[in-house]
Amino acid sequence: MAKKFLVQNNIHFEERNVSVDYAAAQELQKRNIRGVPAFFVGDDVIVGFDQAKLLQLIDHRLQQCPQCSTKLRVPVNKGKLEVKCPKCATKFEVTT
Repeated sequence: MAKKFLVQNNIHFEERNVSVDYAAAQELQKRNIRGVPAFFVGDDVIVGFDQAKLLQLIDHRLQQCPQCSTKLRVPVNKGKLEVKCPKCATKFEVTT
């Protein structure tokens, strides 16, 4: 459910499965986190799936260049922005 939410909202994430990734399990143990999913956003940690808190903490969304499909990080809540793709130099507008 959490993964689907992140994808639908164009939020970049790195998935780490504590069942098979020993280093990820150790990191949670070191931070005294006993539940999953756990989200690390900057210095903040969210344990459990709290959509509102995630959207509040994440300051960008992924936007795809219409010309070359490169994914770009675009800040949220900034209104209408002109974005220039670093790969193909295409300029396009997005509303955040």
